Amino acid sequence: MKKWIMGGLILWAVGLQAQEYQSQIYQFYLEGRMDLWKNVMDQMNSEYEKSASMELLYELTEAQYGYIAYCLSVKQKKEAAQLLDLADEQIETLLKWQKSNPRIYSLQGAFYGFRIQLKPLKAPSYGKKSVETNHKAILLGPREPQAWMEKANIAYYKPALFGGSKNDAVLLYEKAVELYEETPERTIQNWLYLNCLVGLGMAYEKTDQIQAAGRVYEKVLKMEPSFKWVSEEVYPQFRKKHSTN
Repeated sequence: MKKWIMGGLILWAVGLQAQEYQSQIYQFYLEGRMDLWKNVMDQMNSEYEKSASMELLYELTEAQYGYIAYCLSVKQKKEAAQLLDLADEQIETLLKWQKSNPRIYSLQGAFYGFRIQLKPLKAPSYGKKSVETNHKAILLGPREPQAWMEKANIAYYKPALFGGSKNDAVLLYEKAVELYEETPERTIQNWLYLNCLVGLGMAYEKTDQIQAAGRVYEKVLKMEPSFKWVSEEVYPQFRKKHSTN
């Protein structure tokens, strides 16, 4: 009985710690402090090595997803490659834990997409794996917003020559946002939801739906006025380009 109680207390403590990590990641996303984001990842990894909590491992892998995207955006390809190798191993561990979890497959599909930026010559192979894995995520979770957001990312970033479409991306981002908002708790302190909204705004802009794009950016800033990326870069550039008032 004592062992069961202690085990329950440990799981409860790990769960609380995971929530704290999520809160910190969200705050550093708003502030654009990727150095501190990485520090949290290191703390999560240390905690996982002690607890072996699969829930914590998932949160760590999701945080790595965001950090790898950042590394690629600032051309830190060596660090991105190292983290991708680690994330791939973690995905395999997570799939042994929950082989039918659409969110895990959503991350895996995104990681294949990231590898295209590291090895462009393997784009056909990685691109196919990304699409197939994302399709599996949607089959397993047809109402999982993360899966639809990744499908939108694929449509947005894939060259038109190979089937990419900004117009398709708009519809897919809209669906992802709608699904996030059907579950209000998934819109609270969730950096993925904010990222999805920004993706929708950018897709609107690319398809000349300027008023719709402006409304999305304003919605984001109404929710989080201190969101540095949007308040200092995305929205000011949008206003300057389109002369909005």
